[in-house]
Amino acid sequence: MMNAQTRLAAVALLALLAALTGCATTGAHGEQSLILIGTDTEVQMGMQSDAGIRQEYPVLQDAAITAYVQEIGQKVAAHSDRTDVEYSFTVLDSDVINAFAAPGGFIYITSGLLALADDEAEVACVLSHEVGHVVGRHSVRSMQQAMGVQMAAALVLGDQSAWNQVAGLGAGLFSMKNSRDHEFAADEFGVKYAVAAGYDPEGMVRFFQKLVDTYGAGAEGVAGWMSTHPNTNERIAEAQQEMTRYDLSGHPRNRFADRYLSRTASLRPAS
Repeated sequence: MMNAQTRLAAVALLALLAALTGCATTGAHGEQSLILIGTDTEVQMGMQSDAGIRQEYPVLQDAAITAYVQEIGQKVAAHSDRTDVEYSFTVLDSDVINAFAAPGGFIYITSGLLALADDEAEVACVLSHEVGHVVGRHSVRSMQQAMGVQMAAALVLGDQSAWNQVAGLGAGLFSMKNSRDHEFAADEFGVKYAVAAGYDPEGMVRFFQKLVDTYGAGAEGVAGWMSTHPNTNERIAEAQQEMTRYDLSGHPRNRFADRYLSRTASLRPAS
């Protein structure tokens, strides 16, 4: 444990480091934010969070679907603006429709979401949205806020009690609500990376619309990914506006629909 004097010194050190190097690009169009936690510590936070998530939620035991999701995820992550972390994609065995990102490039999607999607572009847009959260370091910022500056300092100095807290916060990422600004920024990144990877970004709008049709504009029945403000209709409008920035002539709709439905068929009841 850290005594009060050590904590005070650590906070002062973090403040100095933040003043020198703490700004990171957290928006799709170059917006900057102050981040107190460096990349190495962030990756350690992600590993600790991953352990907590895997302890709390079962991982899908289907090697073929897991490999397919990782293939889609790496395809969009290859165009990420952030190259100082490695991206991993894990499928959680849950009927809850959800996807979320932990610090350091750890991204999760549920089997329930995969079953709801109708084509590869929809899933690619969901995963590129989560890559956007990693690029924006949104989970780090949320954890940093939840823990406070002193606990962030304790992480840097290796305080075990602080790392234990990270594991608990990591499991909570499954149902964490992101802020309005974070969601809009991740949607912008999501469109950008989906287009760069050759996917139809309308997949994001189509998936949003499925949620509106099923759960209503507020998507109250969905944990995490859509149970946030702004509401779904507002995000659809913003995503459509973002798409006007790009030439989509080479991104035909539903190009990979048959492949997707075939490779994820085991997640749906036999008709």
